[in-house]
Amino acid sequence: MKRIIIAISLLVLLTTVNAKQDTTSNEVVKLGYNPTYDIWYFLPTGRPDDVPDYVKDAYEERKVGGVCFKSPDNWFFCATGKKITPK
Repeated sequence: MKRIIIAISLLVLLTTVNAKQDTTSNEVVKLGYNPTYDIWYFLPTGRPDDVPDYVKDAYEERKVGGVCFKSPDNWFFCATGKKITPK
């Protein structure tokens, strides 16, 4: 029984360590927001270090497709590919 608990604990630990988004990745990820806990996150995995105010405003526009991110600091609308820039 102890071994099972230890194995599950290690699995949870390793999963949470890998949840942080790798900023050197060329992967395109979609931005999500949980208003209940005021948390910004990436789909399929990860969390941004910082979401600029102009990106939050663009997200609130609720455009079809949402807001996407590609490293380094390239925010754009997923459906159109239009870059989101500070106003």
